[in-house]
Amino acid sequence: MAGTQSGNEGVWRVLTGVGALGVGIGLIAGIPLLSLVGAPLAIVGVIGLTAVRRGRN
Repeated sequence: MAGTQSGNEGVWRVLTGVGALGVGIGLIAGIPLLSLVGAPLAIVGVIGLTAVRRGRN
């Protein structure tokens, strides 16, 4: 990465990744509970990441 990353941005990236992974595994394995838990995590992670990036600019 070109720029330095704040500690808070890393948390939002991990939250987004965990949510997306949960959705993917839930869809592939046919476990709807993982998708239902992972989708809000991914959405909140993307919103948080966007907010951190806007605040940095």
